[in-house]
Amino acid sequence: MVTRTVDLRSDTVTKPTETMRVAMANAEVDDDVLGRDPSCFRLEEEMAKITGKEAALFVPSGTMGNLISVLVHCDIRGSEVILGDNSHIHIYENGGIATLGGVHPRTVRNNEDGTMDIDLIEAAIRDPKGELVYPTTRLICLENSHGNTGGRCLSVEYTERVGESC
Repeated sequence: MVTRTVDLRSDTVTKPTETMRVAMANAEVDDDVLGRDPSCFRLEEEMAKITGKEAALFVPSGTMGNLISVLVHCDIRGSEVILGDNSHIHIYENGGIATLGGVHPRTVRNNEDGTMDIDLIEAAIRDPKGELVYPTTRLICLENSHGNTGGRCLSVEYTERVGESC
């Protein structure tokens, strides 16, 4: 059996083709901060449509996207997020969520396929009910695809089971 790997880890790995460079050079652009970039508008509208959401936000990096996502859900300083111990956010971006957001990371062991055992996730969830020494778990982050396990994708079924159990 022949296995072909497509490496999509980063823009530093996936180089644009000449056709892509021409498209970028000819793209209609303006200042997105001032709300005038038609390319950015079209991208955000299309992503909202694809994901079935009312709106989407384009950000310049995965790190910024991860940080915003965690801070939206952990909007109270001292909140806790459950992360896989081999996840990108835990290994490479922990400082941002802790320093900028005051979010406490709590890890659960990742399996070789990028999943975490649901019973371990459930056991890690904390709702201290007045306890001063424990943070309240407000978010569980699933990495999909999981970069540190070779880019494996989590199944829809697994993702739904995590959502249902928590």
